[in-house]
Amino acid sequence: MLKINYKKLLLKKNKIPITCLTAYSKPLANILDGKVDLILIGDSLGTTLYGMKNTRGVTLDMMKNHGKAVVKNAKSSMTIVDMPYNTYRNKKEALKNAQELISSTKADFLKIETDKKNIEIVKYLSENKIRVVSHIGVTPQKFSDFRKIKSVGKHASDAKKLLSLASELERAGSKLIVLECINEKLAKKITNILSIPTIGIGSSKFCDGQVLVIDDILNFNSNIKKPKFIKNFTNVEKSISKAVNIFVKSVKNKKFPLKKHSYR
Repeated sequence: MLKINYKKLLLKKNKIPITCLTAYSKPLANILDGKVDLILIGDSLGTTLYGMKNTRGVTLDMMKNHGKAVVKNAKSSMTIVDMPYNTYRNKKEALKNAQELISSTKADFLKIETDKKNIEIVKYLSENKIRVVSHIGVTPQKFSDFRKIKSVGKHASDAKKLLSLASELERAGSKLIVLECINEKLAKKITNILSIPTIGIGSSKFCDGQVLVIDDILNFNSNIKKPKFIKNFTNVEKSISKAVNIFVKSVKNKKFPLKKHSYR
């Protein structure tokens, strides 16, 4: 299967929904590759893999290591790697860390959580040949407690600011824009005014594409309360639990390993 490219992504705008899921390891990259358009190595790995309370503890080295594992095994899908918290506080720091992360992982895009304050950073990175994916609306790195996250853009003043921000980020050179927890009406309006694709998470079907965390669609961490935009598409947690129970029972009853599992 031929690798998707940015030109093909642009052609999908307003036509064929773009698909994106997160991956942090070789096995998941192998499964997702060629099935989704984009694989995101997200800083959500902090909470899903490392058990952190939020994403603020994720380091550049973590993103490098997981990014390399995924990109190396993504032959067809394009890849996006997240810039972790406090690694792009100014233009000089942002460029240094961005170049380091892209050079190390070979990811196709770099995603940063954006607001009015760092439009110039997006522009600076773009001018230096970094393909930026901007992330607006609810930006998780600002939250120490995810339970406080709510949808945005309902009020006219907020909607106006987000609409303006999206347009400015496109002019600054963003290749894609992630819209998180933005109300349906505004998400549709932003998508319609931009010439670049929007990828929604909790922002309605009117975005050009959708992204979710792989652990959520597989129903991992089922004991944790999830946002309303998450849908479980299967229950891998239940399947794994069943397999573990069978393994334990087999070992205790001396039914594993059998002769065929042993070397002579």
